[in-house]
Parts: sequence; structure tokens; C-alpha cells
Amino acid sequence: MAPMRIVHLVTRSHRRGAEVVAVELARALCDLGHDNEVHAMVRAVDGGSVHDLPVLVPSTRLDARSYLRATRRLRQLLADRPADVVLAHGGSAALVVALAAPGSSARVWQRILGFPTERWGPVRRLPWRAVAHRFDGVVALTPELEAEVRALGYTGPAWVIPNARAPERFAAVDRAAASAALRADLGIDGSVPLIGWVAHLVDQKHPEAAVDLLAEVRRRGTPAHLVMAGDGPLRTAVEGRIEAHGLRGAVTLLGHRDDPEWVFGGIDVALITSRAEGIPGVAIEAQMAGCPVVSVPVGGVAEVVDHGVTGMIATGDDVAALADAVEAVLEDPERRHALGIAARAHAAEFTMARVASLYAAGFALVVKDSGYPS
Repeated sequence: MAPMRIVHLVTRSHRRGAEVVAVELARALCDLGHDNEVHAMVRAVDGGSVHDLPVLVPSTRLDARSYLRATRRLRQLLADRPADVVLAHGGSAALVVALAAPGSSARVWQRILGFPTERWGPVRRLPWRAVAHRFDGVVALTPELEAEVRALGYTGPAWVIPNARAPERFAAVDRAAASAALRADLGIDGSVPLIGWVAHLVDQKHPEAAVDLLAEVRRRGTPAHLVMAGDGPLRTAVEGRIEAHGLRGAVTLLGHRDDPEWVFGGIDVALITSRAEGIPGVAIEAQMAGCPVVSVPVGGVAEVVDHGVTGMIATGDDVAALADAVEAVLEDPERRHALGIAARAHAAEFTMARVASLYAAGFALVVKDSGYPS
């Protein structure tokens, strides 16, 4: 396979799921001999940025002006240094890549989430149909996401490639040491079960449901403690829910963490309450750290959580069903230990090095079909 130059575009310069994937995928593709460059459209919501995600537009706003400025900036970057492939990570990036990438570059759209139902009206569908037709290839995290883009009239090559993570920092976690360190920080002894929730505090991730879950588990007689790692616009709402349930002292808000491996290493069960997902990266990260996962039945979670083997998928998204699943993991320490061991083994299917070779093979095909010599 001839070396290729690949430009990645993400939405914001922060360390969230899609952005972590872009950076780690770029590194894995570099290991395969390809040249990679990653850019973010705009800054993080708080105005910050990270060094390996330089921004095209020094703004925090995702408005029409920022989209146009990002499009012009990306077009100029590609004129200065042509790319074989331009990979858009998610829908916002796809809008910019569809307009900016020249015909000499193969455009690939990585589909992470499905469209909200309200976007499927005839009027809202038209611009996305136009966007889809601008791409030479599509990577979908699940078959359902591929079906969505086909429904837009896209007829080009598409590959279902799962979400992934670089495993090294998670595999290196000693769970006993991580648990002892986390409990020492929290002032909680080993008899109290630790439930962990790691995500951005936004509506998609439904963080208030984690607090509701803790209230139900404790009402049933299990004196669990909830650890929430993440920050975002719903922090105030989460704090209000904690107060409403009378759970002050039973929930710890850690804020954003760049070391989620130590959170997953220290908790007894990882909780997913999202309203929408493709294949949730936190499920991969938790399992790489040997932590069982309990999730609502959302998106492609069943692709990564093997129900009853590496964790539990609740029978519904209501708090009672989620509490049943959490209790099934917490009440039996031996079973919980077996779930964790199986989780670590299962997570080997979702390593970034493995999926990078699939991306590279797909890129080589679309580069060849586009007629642009790499």
C-alpha cells in the first residue's frame, strides 16, 4: 500500500470521544506509514484548546460564520499541502469537508451518531442528501448508521468499522491499586460499591439519569456511591438533581479528567445512560480497564458489551430496569470479577491498531477510484 497523506477534521479542540478517536487513529495510521494531520473547526466551549488539535477558527461558536471561516481555512490548507484523503469525523466536520475539499482529494465521512428524528422531514433531509453526495466513502460505526446514509441516496463505498481506542494506558491499570487510590481520595471504604459515570455533561449523555439510578439503588438498600467524571452545560442541572434526591455526600463530581483509565480502574461498575450513541467509546475504555459495564439499550452498545459476559444491558431505559442490571453486577463480587476479566479480553477486538488497517484499506480504494495518485 502506497503511503497516503490524510487530513482529519473534528469539531472542537477538546479531548472528548470523537476527538480522542481522531488523534489516536491518526497516530495508528502514521505507524502504518501514512502522513496524518488533525485539525479542529473551533475551540472548546470553555475557550480552551489542546496542542494536538489546532483550530481552524479561533472561536467557541458553531454558527454559520464559523462554518464558512472553517471552510475557507481548510480549503487554503489543502491548497498549500494537498491531501490524498480528507476524513470528516462527525456531521459538523462533514459539512465543512463537503464544501472545502478539492476534487483531487478523496472525501470520507466517519458517521458517529444517527440523525435525530426531527431531521428526517423532507426539508431537513435535503441538505444532508447534498452533503452525502459530496463524499467518496463513508465509515459507519454500526450497520444502522450505514443504512441512514444509504437512505439519503448515497451509493458509494461504505465500511462498517467499529469505534476503537488505543489500549495501552487502560491495559496497564492495576484495578486493586486504582480502587484503593480512588477510595482514599473520596474517603470511602471498600464496603461501599462505587458506580462510575464518565462522559460530557450534555443532553445526549443524559447525566441526570445516573443520579436517578443511584437514588433507586440506595432506596433498595445498597449504599452505593456515584462518581461522575466530566463537565459541560448540564452540571448545574446535575447538581440540582443531586439536591432533589437528597444525595449530597453520595455523589462526587470529579469534573473533566484526562485520565479516565484510573476512574474506570477504580470503580466497580461503569454506567451508560445516553439517549443516543453509535458504539460508545466509554464502554470500550471501561472494558479495556477490566470494568464491567451496565448500559441502557442504546445505539450499537450490544456490539461492544456482551450481555451477561462483560456487563449488562438493561431491558429498558427506565430507572427500574437500569437499577435491576446494576444490582445484578454489584450483588455478586465473584461474578463481577469474572465480568471484568471477560471485559478486558473482549475489548481486544476494539483496538485502534486493528481498525486503523481497515481505514487504510478503505482509503486506498477511494483514492484509487478518485483518480488522485498517492
